[in-house]
Amino acid sequence: MKTQSVTSFAITAAALAVLMMWCAPKVRAQQFPQEQWNEQYRSQYDVPPGKYYTGRSPFMRSAPSVTPAPKAAPAPAAKTTCSDPTWGLIQMNKTMPPEVTLGSEFMSELHLTAQACAANVVVHDTVPPGASYVRSEPAAVVDGSQLTWQVGNLESGESRTIRLWLKPEKEGSLVNCASVSAEPRTCAATRVVNPAIQLTKTAPGDVLVCDPIPMVLEVKNNGSSQLTAVKVSDELPDGLTSDGKSSLSFDAGNLAPGESKQFKFNATAARTGKFVNSAKASCAQGVTADASSTTAVHQPVLSVTCKAPEERFTGRSYDVCYTVVNQGDAPAAGLTLELPVPAGATFKSATAGGQSSGDKVVWNLNSLAANSPQDVCATFVSATAGTFQFNATAKATCAAAASATCQTRVIGVAAILLEKADDPDPVGIGETTTYTVKVTNQGNADDSNISMVVTIAPELAPVSATGNGVIEGQIVTFPVVPRLAAKDAVSYQIVAKGVKVGDGHTVFKLNSDVLKSPISAEESTHVY
Repeated sequence: MKTQSVTSFAITAAALAVLMMWCAPKVRAQQFPQEQWNEQYRSQYDVPPGKYYTGRSPFMRSAPSVTPAPKAAPAPAAKTTCSDPTWGLIQMNKTMPPEVTLGSEFMSELHLTAQACAANVVVHDTVPPGASYVRSEPAAVVDGSQLTWQVGNLESGESRTIRLWLKPEKEGSLVNCASVSAEPRTCAATRVVNPAIQLTKTAPGDVLVCDPIPMVLEVKNNGSSQLTAVKVSDELPDGLTSDGKSSLSFDAGNLAPGESKQFKFNATAARTGKFVNSAKASCAQGVTADASSTTAVHQPVLSVTCKAPEERFTGRSYDVCYTVVNQGDAPAAGLTLELPVPAGATFKSATAGGQSSGDKVVWNLNSLAANSPQDVCATFVSATAGTFQFNATAKATCAAAASATCQTRVIGVAAILLEKADDPDPVGIGETTTYTVKVTNQGNADDSNISMVVTIAPELAPVSATGNGVIEGQIVTFPVVPRLAAKDAVSYQIVAKGVKVGDGHTVFKLNSDVLKSPISAEESTHVY
């Protein structure tokens, strides 16, 4: 009984001592105002209890130091059992159901967590007596009652779970234990990079000579390290230029892995042909790349031929035909053929869709394939004689204009009309009558060398003739007319006297260059 009281007293005394040590600074601060201010200042600036701040104010007084209370001895470590998780490099714990039924499978689970990098992690387990091994996930290496799992390497914080199914074969307690072994693992790494550069060049495979050639250069960092001072150069082949230059250079700067840059420009071809264009990419890392493209430059080339009749009569229609040929190696797009209509000719119709437009005939032929012909014709008529020239011009996109000329001589037809009359009729003997003769060119062409000869009937005698007509007996001959234009006429008069009773028949004979044979006509006059 006495021993118990002494013990209680000792415990109480110790508690009071601790309480006084904790309260001493606060009591002292209340007794001395200066120290109270110091206590507040200490609290504001986190000065530990029992210390006095001496570096901020000249009004602060030093106080006797207080010896801190001794630290309590650490509590003894709790005892561990085989049911607790393992500690160290691999922490492993094992769980089993608290109770199972005889003959029924149950699952035991192992959970591993690496506390640091570990190598060659191996887990061993033993099938306890009174139970049999059924299966496990992952599958274990089974050697009798010993089960082994080769886990391999684990990163710090990495976990694995192993599930084990057992079957109890008798009543009682089953104790299933597992162990784990591992080796500490430390690693170092270095990054191995491979600088590489890629260049692609794209351009159209076929263009016309008058079109710009769009070209694209794309440089790409297809390696694993950054590329610096990346440059792309392009030497254009002979016949190609870009803004008057044949040598081009582009600065791509720096390229991160996977990054790419494009450069676009237009080239111009001075001629047709096939052009192979090569470009090169380089960088400060020393790697290079090449790329090329091939472009064929084409051009349509037009030629025109003309065909027209050499001669036609006025008023008669005639055809003027053209053949347009594309002798180039590209289609002639937007092909047209224009034919001015010459003065004096009249357009009647056209083939291939030709239409009259102002004083021209125009064919819109759309596109003409390479090495292909196109035939067209236009029909004309000319009311007047003359030589008519037809000059047509073909045009197409990217092709030089081509022309052709042909001509037709249009001639007229002379048509001679002979008219004659006597006045008066009848006449008595000794009386006179006048014969009037008129020669008219009714055609649309000149006639030449018109001659007129009149034979007076025996019942009459010629007295006089106009137009320098010459009388020889009964025959009156008029001078030859060198030219009688279309629609012109020439007239003659002859005065004759009745000399014998009867019906007289005077004959008029007309000849000219146009007439194939002379024209003869009679005029009857009765004499009484």
